[in-house]
Amino acid sequence: MKKLTYLTLLCAVVIVGLLAPPVAAVINAPGEPIYRPFNGAQERPDIDGDMIVWEDDRYDEQKKGVKDIFLATVDDFRSTPPYTYVGTRITDDPASQEKPSISGDYIAWQDNRHGNWDIYLYRRSTNTATQLTTDPGNQWLPIVRGNYIAWYDDSSGRTNIVLYDIAAGAVKDVIDVNAKTTIPGGSTEFKPALSEQYVAWVEPGDVTVHTYDKVYYYDIAAGRIVGPIAPTLEGDPLPSISQSWPSLSGSFIAWEDTLYRMDPDIYIADIHDPAEGRMHITRNDFDQVSPAIDGGIIVWEDKQIPERSIFMCDLFAVGDFQGEEMCLVEAEDREDAHLYPAVSGNTIVWQRGRGPNSNLYIFVYQPDAAVERVVTNIDVTPPTATLNVGETEPFSALARDQFGLKLAGVTFTWTSDDATVGTIDDTGRFTAKAAGTATVTATAGNVSGTATVTVNAEEPGEPVLDRIEVTPETPTLEIDGTQQFTATAFDQFEDEMIGVAFSWSCDNETVGTIDNSTGLFTAKAEGTADVVATAGSVSGTATVTVSAEEPVAMSIEVAPPTPTLEVDGTVTFEAAVHDQFGNPMPGIAVNWSCSDTAVGTIDESSGLFTALTAGTATVTASAGDASGETTVTVTVNEWPALAKIEVVPSAATLETGDELEFSAVAFDRFGNIVEDAEITWECSDTCIGTIDECGVFTALDGGTATITACGDGAEGTATVTVNCGDPVLSRIVVTPAAITLAAGDTAAFTATAFDQDGCEMPDVEIAWECSDDTVGEVDDTGFFAALAAGPATVTATSGGVTGAADVEVTDESTGVVVSPSAIILDCGDEWQFNADVYDLQDNAGSIVTWSCVDPGVGEITDDGLFTACGEGSTSVTATVAGENETVTGTATVTVRSTASELARIEVSPSDFCIPAGNCLTLTARGFDQYGLPMDVDVDWKSSDPCVGEIDLCSGAFTALAEGEVTLTASADGVSGSACVTVEPSIPVPDCIEVEPPETTLTAGGTREFTATVFDQRDNEMDWVRVAWSCSDDDVGTIDRSGLFTAFSQGSTDVTARAGSVERTASVTITAAPTPDPTPDPTPNPTTTPAPNRAASDGGGWSPRTHYAGICEDLKSGETHTFSGIDVTSIGSVAITASGNIPRLLMTVKETGCPNLAEPPGSSTYEYVEIAISWANPNQIGGATLTFTIPAKWLDEHGMAPEDVRLMRYVDGGWQILETEVVGEENGLYRFRATTPGFSTFAIAASPSSLTASAEEIDVTPDVTGTPGVTEEVTTEPTAAVPATTTPAAPLIYAPLLAPLAFLLWGRRKN
Repeated sequence: MKKLTYLTLLCAVVIVGLLAPPVAAVINAPGEPIYRPFNGAQERPDIDGDMIVWEDDRYDEQKKGVKDIFLATVDDFRSTPPYTYVGTRITDDPASQEKPSISGDYIAWQDNRHGNWDIYLYRRSTNTATQLTTDPGNQWLPIVRGNYIAWYDDSSGRTNIVLYDIAAGAVKDVIDVNAKTTIPGGSTEFKPALSEQYVAWVEPGDVTVHTYDKVYYYDIAAGRIVGPIAPTLEGDPLPSISQSWPSLSGSFIAWEDTLYRMDPDIYIADIHDPAEGRMHITRNDFDQVSPAIDGGIIVWEDKQIPERSIFMCDLFAVGDFQGEEMCLVEAEDREDAHLYPAVSGNTIVWQRGRGPNSNLYIFVYQPDAAVERVVTNIDVTPPTATLNVGETEPFSALARDQFGLKLAGVTFTWTSDDATVGTIDDTGRFTAKAAGTATVTATAGNVSGTATVTVNAEEPGEPVLDRIEVTPETPTLEIDGTQQFTATAFDQFEDEMIGVAFSWSCDNETVGTIDNSTGLFTAKAEGTADVVATAGSVSGTATVTVSAEEPVAMSIEVAPPTPTLEVDGTVTFEAAVHDQFGNPMPGIAVNWSCSDTAVGTIDESSGLFTALTAGTATVTASAGDASGETTVTVTVNEWPALAKIEVVPSAATLETGDELEFSAVAFDRFGNIVEDAEITWECSDTCIGTIDECGVFTALDGGTATITACGDGAEGTATVTVNCGDPVLSRIVVTPAAITLAAGDTAAFTATAFDQDGCEMPDVEIAWECSDDTVGEVDDTGFFAALAAGPATVTATSGGVTGAADVEVTDESTGVVVSPSAIILDCGDEWQFNADVYDLQDNAGSIVTWSCVDPGVGEITDDGLFTACGEGSTSVTATVAGENETVTGTATVTVRSTASELARIEVSPSDFCIPAGNCLTLTARGFDQYGLPMDVDVDWKSSDPCVGEIDLCSGAFTALAEGEVTLTASADGVSGSACVTVEPSIPVPDCIEVEPPETTLTAGGTREFTATVFDQRDNEMDWVRVAWSCSDDDVGTIDRSGLFTAFSQGSTDVTARAGSVERTASVTITAAPTPDPTPDPTPNPTTTPAPNRAASDGGGWSPRTHYAGICEDLKSGETHTFSGIDVTSIGSVAITASGNIPRLLMTVKETGCPNLAEPPGSSTYEYVEIAISWANPNQIGGATLTFTIPAKWLDEHGMAPEDVRLMRYVDGGWQILETEVVGEENGLYRFRATTPGFSTFAIAASPSSLTASAEEIDVTPDVTGTPGVTEEVTTEPTAAVPATTTPAAPLIYAPLLAPLAFLLWGRRKN
């Protein structure tokens, strides 16, 4: 296809995207899904034609993370049953071969068989593999396309791109760049992009000059770097914030771009024609990342479904699918991630799942053929269950189609094959009846799934003592010191056993003795001894060390760490004094002080801190030469006053000229109704109507508008529809209104139609009907023929509106008969009377004389034409004079009054929606037969008083229960109505669930409580926050984010409150075990980690190996200080924001020298790793760190304080940071250093070989990514909490941070 046509299609896609609504229903792509899972990990696939390559760990029997490269065709997967291995093994070296790429006859991968990553190339036709790189650095993430291979290379200290010419067998060019290989804010790596024309990669931005990550490209034919892709289009509101993950197909490039919002979208551009700019492919409020492109097919990962799903766009599709975002597969839940799509032609392959549970998923796109999905398998959960008699178990069923995908909307039939053992209801709940085994079956159509239920006849077995846990585990005491040991018994189910008696013994009574029954140990002499608690044949052990050294107060731990208060808030600090062995020293008095009394004051003896003004201050606890400190942050309550607004009614229909008063129900962030909230009202279209400051809307013209109630921090909307005022048929008048005819007579009725304003409507089609066709008949024109005596009603109908006339037919046939004999007319009407003469001999052809009794009512001509003149009744007489006698006949004429009469009632609003529990007053207006308004007193009635009641007189409607109801206003036989939909009542907090409901902590420990608020319909209210409180501040405290800090032994309740409901959880605080003594720092941290600087309070706090701290809502230019860091020599980190940071997580831990790095000098005190998550590194302008080194260590290594430097490992080398000596106190020198970014740091002597400073090295701040952890966002700052560690990844401990429940701000994959 010519490039012009291609660009035209792309422009069409962009235009369609701009016109489309922001959120649309998911379209499923037509085609064939192929999913054949099998054991092990199958990851990072690539595809060319029908050939697929991937990395596979099926032969990694030692589980060391070793991968091999495998190759298979699409038909291999299609023809292989699930859970059967597929593929040909390409590599068999014991080392790991990873990240393969395929093109034609060639497969490339990265290989570490020589200790570093090298690039290998395999030729399928000759079955030979060639090592392409031998450099000492790393070469990784290769991509092969046609005759070229590209990969990353860090041999030079920078991340260059190497372009290799396969035919020439040599490197074509080393593209000198400093490529960024990881996604924004994460550690997942992506390959460079390659076609036979171009190479593309990502270059990191420079926060100091406000630039961001950009995709650059290299022209292979020209042999030069051309520049960044996709200039900003005219009219784009914002430049790119971050570009990543490029993919090439010929001259067309796709990438992910964080442009308009904080969530990335997919863009494409034509490198051959850069003037066309970027083309926007995806548009919704979720992440679209990791694109791949081939021809007109673009695929990507999409998070608009719970986890990452795979979506595509076909630019060349014909018909409905052209340019549409189509879903290939939806993630089933948050654990079901679909990753790293690759595309070739119409075939897409990707990785489903992570780690050992990952498999390959294939989709063959068939735009002209959709495959019908049918149920082929049913999974019943749980597959087995064991119950006691009388217990119940809910089973659930999941239907899957022929591709192994779940099918929604399937109805199941549940059965039990043995009703004596148990029965199961329609919902799948099984009830155990008697001992035995039953099979539960879920059936849909002719497919079924089963589960097995075993019902026990006897009670479960009694608990048996299985193990004993002794605390503290490793205390250190002085001679004559005592230690109270405690023992806890656990049964075989790991449940604590109460009431178990223990006997205590000590294996070395020279060192100390222990009371056999109480567990009180008394130290006698220097040495170590094992303390044993025994119950029956089970025992538990602790080791106690007795030292002759006099205990001296050495450190103080202050709790809570880094609290945040609002102005006028208070917090009581607790101090835990520890000796040189790390043992608690109870009873030691401490003095409290505050560094800034303008921010807050603290009671010198009790530790009660009172917040005065916004700012930060350092609180210090001192006892002799020992001290401890923490930082307290005081904020002004800047929360918006309102969190949600509901508008009542939520929808209404009015007529032009109507008025309706809207009301607003406002809630604060705790779910409380704010009665006096200041609300401003807006109407989206002032041509349709206006709304005043009181919420009174006036309808002006036909159409639909949105009413918005705005408050401090929230808004709510309602929809109002105004009928356009076009003529609407409202009334039909039949003339004459009543008539009396003799059998055989005829009369012509006329029907006049009127609209709602009383104006005559011409050309209205009328349908005529007579109620009794034995009395008379009426034709389509209104012509009536009287047939027999009797009454009848003639009706004229159109569009549901009816008018009527009464007809009386008589059988008079003597004398003079006037026809009609009675009639009702309106003033101005005319009617032709007829006179028939019967049984009057010799008078044939006699002349009839007409007369009217009351000419004020009407006049009649000589030929019987009557004209109605005024209101009233009169008689019309026909006289015939014969030779022998004169006879007469009469008729009665009634002329109706012209005075106004009630013709219709209009109810406003005529249609509306209102939540149950709310009220709205309706109005009723009367109109006469001329459409003019008239005063009317109506009676109101509700069709269903259970749904809603209405006051008989005032029209005030009260919504009671969900449903629909008709409200009717009636007067003088005329009525009007309104249709009302009563919606569920406005959600308010009705129930709170607190997790955990109870917990046990050691003194000094922390626990994150979470509260979930539900409304009266059991729906989660995620916008409502809870207010936390603690019943006993002496035992512990809880901050506004739910982080509880334990102070002293005892019990307390924490309460979560929202609206008028609350829920409590119980907390028990026990004495904590004492940690091991803190060893001296080692001079060689590369082989032995530096010491943990943990402390303990009244019972000893557990040592921590990591520190984690969170700050929120950091504005550009502001600085937040993380202090109280006690796991390394670095005691505080002050971060300055260069942009607004909604949320930031910082972690600090000890580490060793990086694997590829040389130690920075001969004497290194400590290595520390600092990582930042949830924030873009470009948003951080820099940081200041403080750290300490013992003077003793400096003396031992012959160093002066001025020789110490903080160094940062970046780009394969050590960057010397500006470091200054702050002072010396209690044998510790304190230092301050500044850094532009975060990674691994070393505290060491400044080596002579390293002279560059931070200012002299152009380094882009980087951060260590966070593994894929899904966390729930909150907006309150959370104090630092300890975490555990897994060495494989720097932040793999993030999920264990006392459940923070924060939604990761950026994307996370690892």
